[in-house]
Amino acid sequence: MNVVAFLPDPLLGRLRSALGSDHTVIVVTEIVGDRGLAAQLDRGAADLVVIDPGDRRLERRTHTLVVLFAQHSIVPVLIYTTLGPASIPAAAQLLREGTRELLLVGLEDQPGAMRAMVVRITMHALAERFLTATARQLAQLPPSVARALQALFATPRRYRSVEDIALAAAVTRRHLARVTRRAGFASCRDLLAVARVLSTYRLVQHEHCSLGRAAAQLATDPRALARQVRVTASVASLAHLAALDPDELLGRCVRMVCRPSGVASRPLRVRRPRSLPLV
Repeated sequence: MNVVAFLPDPLLGRLRSALGSDHTVIVVTEIVGDRGLAAQLDRGAADLVVIDPGDRRLERRTHTLVVLFAQHSIVPVLIYTTLGPASIPAAAQLLREGTRELLLVGLEDQPGAMRAMVVRITMHALAERFLTATARQLAQLPPSVARALQALFATPRRYRSVEDIALAAAVTRRHLARVTRRAGFASCRDLLAVARVLSTYRLVQHEHCSLGRAAAQLATDPRALARQVRVTASVASLAHLAALDPDELLGRCVRMVCRPSGVASRPLRVRRPRSLPLV
């Protein structure tokens, strides 16, 4: 996971110590510029932004940050700061929209707690529920594969194909297919589709995204995403997807990827409705 950090040195050191080698910390020292925060977001390099609004370099830049984060609403933001007259008003403004969490220096930033918060903020609630619903299957996977699938649901836009999942798990695609089928999953292709559909659901529910914008946020082709939405969620449009009850969507996704006990490795497919194309 790529964590883009705009922090003073003491907080940056704590963040690096907590995350260790499992995550890549990309340090930025300005908002604009070739290596600035905006450039990292535009390039799709950020899975999470960690920022201290009390940093002197960000003085009077809160509105700029609000606009920038609104343009990249799928990227969660962790506000890591101290209680102070400069930081608290800015933090309050930044916390109003999007996926945001507040982490206070010296209160909740022990390494274990910080790592847990990073995982939690990068994974939206429905994806967490999906992983909970498939915990029995995940428990039967090799640890590296289970971690790769958890990362897939935390940041699906980082995974453009099944090969990317295999690379993250440090296994071959054939081995990945074998162990996931043995654990009870239909296929990794279906897991990739479910991860994208759950993220699309969040985007259309909370951000009112069009198909094109949702596909751009997830770094995938709009036609491929439209097909995955139709097959996985069994709906004909993004409007129908947004109208689904989250429990119903979750049930459809679980049925899509989990093979019943004793059934051979043939994937369970949801019948595509004969409705109008996605708009």
